[in-house]
Amino acid sequence: MRAEATGWLIALRDTTGSTWDDACCRADLSPEEERRAERFLRAAAAVTYVRGRSAVRRVLGHVLGEPPSQVRIAAAPHGGPILPDHPDRRVSWSTTAGVLLVAVSRNARIGVDVEVLRPVGSPAEVLRTYYPDVDTLGEFRESETFFSAWTLLEAAVKATGRGLARGARQVRLHRPPDTNRCALAEIRDADEMAWSGRTDRFPVPGSSAEVMTAFVTSGTCVPLWLHTWRMPTVAGSPAGDVAQPGPGVVS
Repeated sequence: MRAEATGWLIALRDTTGSTWDDACCRADLSPEEERRAERFLRAAAAVTYVRGRSAVRRVLGHVLGEPPSQVRIAAAPHGGPILPDHPDRRVSWSTTAGVLLVAVSRNARIGVDVEVLRPVGSPAEVLRTYYPDVDTLGEFRESETFFSAWTLLEAAVKATGRGLARGARQVRLHRPPDTNRCALAEIRDADEMAWSGRTDRFPVPGSSAEVMTAFVTSGTCVPLWLHTWRMPTVAGSPAGDVAQPGPGVVS
């Protein structure tokens, strides 16, 4: 069957054009998620968590045609999220500094990561901890170089389910000539599957910050549609712009 993926990039602290209804967001959560929200010591952290989980559930409700609060999300043996009632679907999400990236795929494994672009001290040495072949990627003069590599590693190990400490060493990256950005070359010893990766850079609304996003899927040229900077404002139906069709998850 045809593989495909859809992603949403959401600013959890953005109120441009719409307003978060935090009471409605809480109504989307599972009992365990509600209990976890109550354990946060900082109110702002609790709000970000509630909005993030609500957004994940509204996206899933929209994709699966179910009320957000009734979508069953379980943990796989490796710790990643799975949808036990929908074995043909995979979900992955990541948050950074109030920004959420969530993606749902059909008939393909998927992993995503999002990071705010920022200066990193000794970026090559930080990356070397998980990626010993870092010297093959050239010099890290731009934060874009480090974060394209880092987000691809994170997304890849989420897609394979092998964890950063073990799975990152099975990932091979490369640096195309005359570019600041790294790309996915292959994932070795990953059930003999073909894998594809994509990175994008976006400015955060109402902020001077930018984020780097990464998608990794099993298969080649999996079509990816990405909604950017809109909040799910209606239960079960993420509001926002029309999804922009990407050229497929390709390096």
